Amino acid sequence: MDEAPLLVSIALFTLLAGVCAIVFNKAKLPPLIGYLAAGIIISNSLVISVTGMEVVEMLSDFGLVLLMFCIGLEVNLTKIKKQGRLAILVAIVQLPLMVIGGMAAGAAMGMDGVQSMTLGAIISGSSTAVVMAVLRSQNKLNKSHIEMLVLITIMEDIGQVIILSMLTPVLAGSSMEVSDLVVLVTTIAIFMIASLSVGMKYAPKIMNWITDHVPWETSIVIAVGMAFGMALLATEAGLSMAIGSFLMGMLMASARKGEDINKAIDPMKSLFMAMFFISVGMEVRLDTLVQNAAMVVCVYVLFAVLKTSTVSLGYWIGGQDGRNGFLSAVGLTAMGEFAFIIAKKALDFGVVDDAFYTSIIGAALLSMIMLPLLTRASDGIWTWLESSCPAPIKSRIEAADRYRDGLYADIGLAGKKTRKVVRRGMAYAYVDVLVILIIEIVFYAAAPVVSPVLSGMFGGDVHLWDFALVMLNFVILIPPMTYLVDNLKRLDSLIANNSRRMAAKRTAEGKSAANLYEEFLEINTFAAVTILILALIIIVPNPLTLTEHLAVIAVAVLISVLLILRRRKSREQRREGLGGARGVLFLNDALTGHAMKN
Repeated sequence: MDEAPLLVSIALFTLLAGVCAIVFNKAKLPPLIGYLAAGIIISNSLVISVTGMEVVEMLSDFGLVLLMFCIGLEVNLTKIKKQGRLAILVAIVQLPLMVIGGMAAGAAMGMDGVQSMTLGAIISGSSTAVVMAVLRSQNKLNKSHIEMLVLITIMEDIGQVIILSMLTPVLAGSSMEVSDLVVLVTTIAIFMIASLSVGMKYAPKIMNWITDHVPWETSIVIAVGMAFGMALLATEAGLSMAIGSFLMGMLMASARKGEDINKAIDPMKSLFMAMFFISVGMEVRLDTLVQNAAMVVCVYVLFAVLKTSTVSLGYWIGGQDGRNGFLSAVGLTAMGEFAFIIAKKALDFGVVDDAFYTSIIGAALLSMIMLPLLTRASDGIWTWLESSCPAPIKSRIEAADRYRDGLYADIGLAGKKTRKVVRRGMAYAYVDVLVILIIEIVFYAAAPVVSPVLSGMFGGDVHLWDFALVMLNFVILIPPMTYLVDNLKRLDSLIANNSRRMAAKRTAEGKSAANLYEEFLEINTFAAVTILILALIIIVPNPLTLTEHLAVIAVAVLISVLLILRRRKSREQRREGLGGARGVLFLNDALTGHAMKN
């Protein structure tokens, strides 16, 4: 490689990025926007040599590895365990809803299944760097509030790493054979399990020994080498290099000098991170950006609305007041670094075109520009929403707040064992909901492809196989939906009716009433399950006609009735067996007593 083009490229890129960062810093915007702007200027105004493009590509990979390594170093699992209950709750509430909302919006805009999943994954996270830079510069939130937002963005990063791990084989599958895709998914699973199980045990100990016995400068070199080594292993396993470096950073975070390593690497990360965002900006064409301006605005509005509503919901479920949740949600309306990573990965695999990629970059830039404006106006927006909210809606919200507060008060007054059971029940209910959503997503994506395959293999009309798949979808949904309804009823009984049921058990009448109530709950469970599953089947798009939907409802009701009768019969048999066992025990006791008297 000729040295002159190399030096010219590095000098030009870094100086232009620095100038753009200074300009945007005057507007109190983070340097990240300046780096992206520099890349857009370079690609649309200058002719870049092949050497220059190679330099950008190589240095951007360095930047991506170091960026994700440092993000991983910020994930202190011990701190999250102690202080991150609300952050975890907000993340597990809003991440799936953001992905599902993005998928629904993508389908409405005419995207295919993979593109819709990509859109959902892209908009699911927020930028830690941008959010912190804006909030600290405005000095509107206190330190504890900002620390909570940091924990939320960290949890989002972890969630997006998981999403990217799941999405990578899907993106690769668009150009792979089925057998190769199965091998790839298996390799990824083995890599993730081995990395976490082995790495959590040995990586911190190894890093502790290195920092104790090796000079500090050498320790930093070894840490960076381990990050690049893990990135290499991740690429060999079929994952993004970003995931490998993030995992290594997360594994090293619990080492004694994890924070010191992060601070030492920061200057190096800043340089190469600038190159990464320059390369992202260089993929944007201004003419394409102008042509897709409407798409840019649509993606940004979708992201901002979903982020604000889902984060506010997470805060509300966590027992926070509406104002605190809304201000926190508005403070997170800046697309994260993973938006660029996932969009670039999808573009490289040919899943999305230049128009989609440019729209995502434009929407991300728009979100970063709008964030300081929205956070400054967030108090006024909340006051306006409160004053303009219609009285009936406000009364419903207040009633929901009272119910939530009463529920949490009941849980607080309960014993430690009861609180543990309630938390476990809530976790199970959440997992049930995720399983149901995954089943429906798989059905929506696979049904149009599977029906023609089954028709070609076994004969029959494709429409008939569509009907059969819808019925199969109903049957598959029965177990998780039943677990969900049972969990919710059990939680309600445990929290709201515990004292009444305990008092009822002390009398014979109470026992009889309890048995009748249990039968009612059992029948009601299957009725609720049937209604919920049928509602899902009707909501999720499928090729069936109205008449065929009515046929599905009839068959579903018949299946539910048969399940109810079967459950009732087995219950009666258990009662008869228990009664017979009690009779035998009574007879044995009587005979034993008679023998002792004689």
